[in-house]
Amino acid sequence: MDGKNTRIGIFGGTFNPPHIGHVAAARACVEALRLQRLLMIPTNIPPHKALPAGSASPKQRLEMVRIAASMVPMAEACDLELRRSGPSYTADTVTELQALYPHSTLWLVVGTDMLETFHHWYRPEQILSVCRLAAVARGREDREKIERQAEMLRRTLGARVDIVDNRVVEGSSTQFRDGSRRLVPSEILRYIRSHGLYGMEG
Repeated sequence: MDGKNTRIGIFGGTFNPPHIGHVAAARACVEALRLQRLLMIPTNIPPHKALPAGSASPKQRLEMVRIAASMVPMAEACDLELRRSGPSYTADTVTELQALYPHSTLWLVVGTDMLETFHHWYRPEQILSVCRLAAVARGREDREKIERQAEMLRRTLGARVDIVDNRVVEGSSTQFRDGSRRLVPSEILRYIRSHGLYGMEG
């Protein structure tokens, strides 16, 4: 149920697989923004890049997100984009969530790279009319980049941007798929091995 002034974070991504950086960013956002819910939403069909060969299925990525969400207070997995056909445009997702939670304050969680390209996204004005941006900074240099881009988005699109400081957690899903197993929490690694994902057996 949507209570008055409920604070909800929206954390989307391919999560292929979810890694320790995702978990750290999620925790930082919950704490800094005092979120009462954090929806972790795996993308169905990424609009701008195809999932690499050998990727986990949508259902498997959702199951791994459920595991990751269990490590973060207030977080939960959400299958909203997996239930929707076609490319997973953020504008459609936040509009749907606004209809579900009309009395809530919504934050869209973004990293530095996402913030820097945000003005090129599909219908950025629609996204900004619905929610604030929570830009996650990994250290001082990252924060300086975010502050410059946030100011540009405030000036040109009227964006409401909150910067969330997060301790540096190096790594990406790509690095995991390339062999860096330490980047994934042990619980998710067990799931990956038990399902023989990404070339890992038993």
